[in-house]
Amino acid sequence: MHWLFAFIILLIICLIHLFICPYTKVEESFNLQAIHDLLIHRLNISNYDHLEFPGVVPRTFLGPIFVAILAWPFTNISLNHHLLYLQYIVRIILGLLVISGLIHLYKSLKGYCDLSTRRWWLFVIVTQFHFLFYSTRTLPNIFAVVIVLHSFAFWLSGQGKLLVWTSAFAILIFRSELVILLGLILLQEVFIKKHLTFTKTIIHGLIASCLAIGLSTLVDSWFWQRWLWPEGEVLYFNTILNKSSHWGTFPLLWYFYSVLPRALGASLILLPLGLIVNKHLRWIILPNVLFIIIYSILPHKELRFIIYTFPILNISIAQGCSYLFQTRRRWSIVVKLFVLGLLSINMIQTGISLIASHYNYPGANALLQLQAYKKYESTATVHIDVYSAETNNRMNL
Repeated sequence: MHWLFAFIILLIICLIHLFICPYTKVEESFNLQAIHDLLIHRLNISNYDHLEFPGVVPRTFLGPIFVAILAWPFTNISLNHHLLYLQYIVRIILGLLVISGLIHLYKSLKGYCDLSTRRWWLFVIVTQFHFLFYSTRTLPNIFAVVIVLHSFAFWLSGQGKLLVWTSAFAILIFRSELVILLGLILLQEVFIKKHLTFTKTIIHGLIASCLAIGLSTLVDSWFWQRWLWPEGEVLYFNTILNKSSHWGTFPLLWYFYSVLPRALGASLILLPLGLIVNKHLRWIILPNVLFIIIYSILPHKELRFIIYTFPILNISIAQGCSYLFQTRRRWSIVVKLFVLGLLSINMIQTGISLIASHYNYPGANALLQLQAYKKYESTATVHIDVYSAETNNRMNL
């Protein structure tokens, strides 16, 4: 029953984020538009949006296909009302996929944490803003998060073969930079922890990699109307050519002094305590921290690039919360109030961020007001400038 309660709580918070901030931005446009085209145009690929507006680099259709299949039974219901209802359904399904990964990870923590720590882990995640806010957003990183959470769960539960297979699919289909994070985990399991043998890891890795690349190439080449492996082109563009820096750069340590404090909130200060009181967590946290350090070398940085690490880092934070709350010393009341104070700060930060995000889609709000204005011809042409397009996906309305 513990996992069912966790599922309900996570779903409620996801829905709150979704309904307060229902609109999307340009970064989410490809996957959302792809799902729309799959549901509306189906096999009539000539009407697909990406052939006219391909974007900077090609993206895989495998994630949108999976979500579209799950959303298909609800298509008639949503289309009879408004396209925005279709977007709600699609994003709720994506959120459910992320939550299923979190629940799988929650169950896998049994071997490392007691029930109290696992409950604190859930509570900490709920009080933080970014992970659950992004969980319903159709970013390539969130499609990858769905698989990575299961990879983490297989890792912590000792299911090495499934760890290798899910890692290959996450890396080669959705986000190639995950080769650093999941590669570090696999190296640790093979050479340090000795939970995996080198030979079997290589064999399973090669088979899984061939299947992942082959599947992506066959499916995506049809949709893009040319032979390609999308994530291979993304890797070449971002890493080899380093052209991602054209979209802005940040200092080397930006993830540490800006992203982690914002994403993990005030509770971040309890992370070291968790590592002190539970030494088994050190091997879990280590590859995630190393991933952030290594990935910091790339000049172009965004919070979503390291979002995979947040649930794992929260394990140590939850361990710190559990330890302080179970103390029986004279000053235990003060310590408990301190922990609750940190999580209260998280919730205040989340509330402020949610309100700010609600007003962060002026393009969508402008189109809503335009639709409410009835004194124009039905054939009127409206120009959407760059800023309006960036702050509103046109499928919304």
